[in-house]
Amino acid sequence: MVKPVSTARVVVTGGDAGYFPLIEELAASIRAHRTAEQLGLAVIDAGLEPGHREHLVRRYGVRLLDVGWELEVPASRVRGRDHLKVQVARAFLDRYLPETELISWIDADAWVQDPSALDLLFRGAELSRLAIVSQTSRYSEVAMTLRWGPFGWAQVRSILYKNARRAGVPEAQARRIGDRPTLNSGVFALHREAPQWALWRARQAEVIRRGRIFTSDQLSLALAVYVDGAPVELMPETCNYMGALWTCSADEGTLVERYLPNAPVGVVHMAGYDAMRRDLEVTAPVRTLDGRVVQRSLRRPAWVSAP
Repeated sequence: MVKPVSTARVVVTGGDAGYFPLIEELAASIRAHRTAEQLGLAVIDAGLEPGHREHLVRRYGVRLLDVGWELEVPASRVRGRDHLKVQVARAFLDRYLPETELISWIDADAWVQDPSALDLLFRGAELSRLAIVSQTSRYSEVAMTLRWGPFGWAQVRSILYKNARRAGVPEAQARRIGDRPTLNSGVFALHREAPQWALWRARQAEVIRRGRIFTSDQLSLALAVYVDGAPVELMPETCNYMGALWTCSADEGTLVERYLPNAPVGVVHMAGYDAMRRDLEVTAPVRTLDGRVVQRSLRRPAWVSAP
């Protein structure tokens, strides 16, 4: 049994029973590189089975967090989807972990291939900045979605703007974030005493009244950063690599960046790969550095033979 020791740095994830295989793969990927003395692990229980909880504690030294909704969310909007508590809870991690200095969140559908990415995220958090990756980068297939009309007229179809208006955010503020990059809250790090937590929570309390629960964390984070001025440290894409330009080394042993310098991917994030998250047999095309294309799962067992 691994005993949880470290409180200086903790990685947190969460999910329900359906996400348990992914949570375990993430935990295994961290423990392959960092002992419990070096890095703590915590999991928000949003519907795990008792056996899942026991296994995570015994095998990986996980600290289990039982959380509530924190904010007022009508039951009619929850509709039994208690796993959505995770979307709200990540803005309250400083309260759940009052003894921890540096807190990193990693979505359960991600895993750590190169631990240097974690070290870099924590370095950003040490600066009292929100260490996070922008979704607008050299790996973005489009910079902005537009709806083209006649005579060269175009309507911006920004996710942030659309969600802001749905949530009742004032038009002036919705426009301020409408053309800004989405900051992916699936991976981030922040000092427990950083002021960003309070700004994030205040904004989430506003947008969750009318907006979607599922996107409330990312929208409220954008408002806290772009409107309220919360300090940010933008991380390299390898700290939260979401493809879709998946590439691996010529020996097919390591996922790497598509473009030079082809650095190893730190955190592999399977955002959008719903079928793959459910089934290890589902694959995606991965280009090798010597020009071939292979079909591989992006999940950790496809890249690591040992547990």
